[in-house]
Amino acid sequence: MQRLTREEVKDLTDREVYIACERIKRDYSIGLLSDKVTPLENTRLLEEELRERGLSTGN
Repeated sequence: MQRLTREEVKDLTDREVYIACERIKRDYSIGLLSDKVTPLENTRLLEEELRERGLSTGN
């Protein structure tokens, strides 16, 4: 998995940000991702972006 940048996330739609965040969390929780740091960093970045947009991740 490649680390996302803030600029890349800004270009995504609300739906894309939400789906990416949920998919990373799901894949990480069931052990599909071998890298442990990048998914967590990406999830934090995506969740922060959702909060800035006034949306929630449902957690």
